Amino acid sequence: MKPFGVDISSYQGRSIDYTLMKQNTKFVAVRAGISWGYEDPVFAQSWRALKGHNRIAYHVLYPSQDVTRQVNWLFDILSRTGFDPETDRLAIDIELWQGQTPQRVTEATTQMYDQITERTGREPIVYSGAWFTNSRMVISEKLKQVDWWLATYPAKGSAPGTEHPGPPLLPRGVTKWLIHQTSETGIGRNFGLPSGAIDTNRWNGTLEDVQAYFGLTEQEPVDPPTDPNQPLYSVKITTTPPNRYITYNAPNGVRWNEERWLQSGDIVPVWEESGHWLRIDALPRWINGSFMQWVKRVDTPQPPVAEVMYYGATYWQRDPRWRDKPLGTKSTIGANGCAMTCVAIALGKLGVFVNPVSLNDWLTNNEGYYQNGNLILWQSVERMNPAVKWDGMTYAPSDDLIKQRIRAGKLPIIVVDFDEHTPQEDMHWVIGIGVDRANNIIIHDPWDNVVGRFRDKYAKSVIRLCTYSKRS
Repeated sequence: MKPFGVDISSYQGRSIDYTLMKQNTKFVAVRAGISWGYEDPVFAQSWRALKGHNRIAYHVLYPSQDVTRQVNWLFDILSRTGFDPETDRLAIDIELWQGQTPQRVTEATTQMYDQITERTGREPIVYSGAWFTNSRMVISEKLKQVDWWLATYPAKGSAPGTEHPGPPLLPRGVTKWLIHQTSETGIGRNFGLPSGAIDTNRWNGTLEDVQAYFGLTEQEPVDPPTDPNQPLYSVKITTTPPNRYITYNAPNGVRWNEERWLQSGDIVPVWEESGHWLRIDALPRWINGSFMQWVKRVDTPQPPVAEVMYYGATYWQRDPRWRDKPLGTKSTIGANGCAMTCVAIALGKLGVFVNPVSLNDWLTNNEGYYQNGNLILWQSVERMNPAVKWDGMTYAPSDDLIKQRIRAGKLPIIVVDFDEHTPQEDMHWVIGIGVDRANNIIIHDPWDNVVGRFRDKYAKSVIRLCTYSKRS
């Protein structure tokens, strides 16, 4: 049998058992919005609940309306709910003609297709049915080659849950398809709905094909053990000041690390255990965890309840997929890519979806670093996307200004002193993503991929910050 999936919208209501839905499907498509100005009221709930599953966000196109405005609205929705261009896929729902000519319907579909491709670097899926396309569109050479998601249902009067055996009816001139919407009467309770029907779908390929399409089979191999995206837990150093705690280059206590001592009060994430040895860094650096009077385990802090928070894609500069890639022409993303990684996150808030790899490639190839090095030219991003404006650099900003920027919908990129126990300033960039209900600044730190309260981690005054915004 071909891999099975469902598609959902607010028609299915809010009472959904997403665990059961993920268990019984290989992919799920969720309606994001319609035209511009309308967001499906259940999209955010469903999209976040399905994180980690193969997700498609589909958007209903109005051919009578300005296409760019509709695309901007789609990406505005995605920026508020979280979108990973590496694994999530997008689809255009075209089944309304609104009195437009076939030429106009085709033109609007093609415009939306091209704009999504330009923004994400990946071509969207196109949903429709031969019943619509054959009378309301002109299938161009480009549209013949897209990934079609086509509706063809069983005969009327068929029992609920019956699927059309396939293949779907193809639009004139089209010879291939990706997804077949096989029914609109699927048994909802089998997929997490308390009652009612659900649309069912089949993928034209194997499960391996599905995984590859969502980008889940192309991760670069890493030396075992693999680095998780989150630390196992954190430990706090509890030596008596001014005593320090030594770190080692290997989990045997033989080669000690002269570059970094841990200070009393330091809280560090633990990424790997080897007996009583704990790896606290990707370089790697290890500490002896057997001295429990000096090394206390603490829970990794969870993101606090927020007044305002950015829930879009964030990135870890030392992600195994890109940590060893060159940063510009010097160093690597993992070692020195904190500023560039923060810029990628900030652009996502503005609907410009890049990741550390794609942004670094553009900056490297378009004179986006100082003198072909790895220091980012902040304003160069305006050349990459003219809709984005760099707001300039603010020196010695107050916490109130940081919170003001976040509440204004901008993500401040903040330079801090990475090691506050040394006299020199070890500059490191983090990004402000929220303000909690207790008026604390919430940051994402690209070094350890942890979200938490800014002042719990960096107590010194801020050196400087910058932001990006949309041009009006």
